[in-house]
Amino acid sequence: MKIALVMYDKMNLANFATLMAFFKGFDGVRLKTCAFKNEVVCELGVRLHPDIFGESIYGADMIVIPDGLGALSLRYDEIFLSWIKSGSSAKLKFGFDLGSLIFAGAGFLEGKSAAIRGGYKNALSEYCTISEHKICFDEGVISASEFSDELKAKLGEILAMHQQTTH
Repeated sequence: MKIALVMYDKMNLANFATLMAFFKGFDGVRLKTCAFKNEVVCELGVRLHPDIFGESIYGADMIVIPDGLGALSLRYDEIFLSWIKSGSSAKLKFGFDLGSLIFAGAGFLEGKSAAIRGGYKNALSEYCTISEHKICFDEGVISASEFSDELKAKLGEILAMHQQTTH
């Protein structure tokens, strides 16, 4: 499974690292960090360089967008969102907490439900129905407001199912 882990300015580095470590723990996962530009600066000011930058994310089986305050403004950035839309053919899109706002801005949550932490429900409600659960799966879009054992188990099931269908 090809997973594109999106990096963006003001993303949450701890959440990014947690997601990266989780997905790298699975056999058959080819994880690439992707960004619109060659360098991003996380919420803490750390400068990071993606594996791939400025290229389409077409061809990824799954796109993962971590949490981060930068998502609040990027959901309105049409140039960035058109880059995210280049991955529209991905079977799975996983937005972690504020990362879901980027998928929402790109139109991937239209007519769907999504989960986000309490203080940002109004922002997400501009785009979709708000799930009262901490994890929401809706037609290929996964959103979660916390990295729980339940989420890990569900993602593990999805990766295992994908592995079976590709072998």
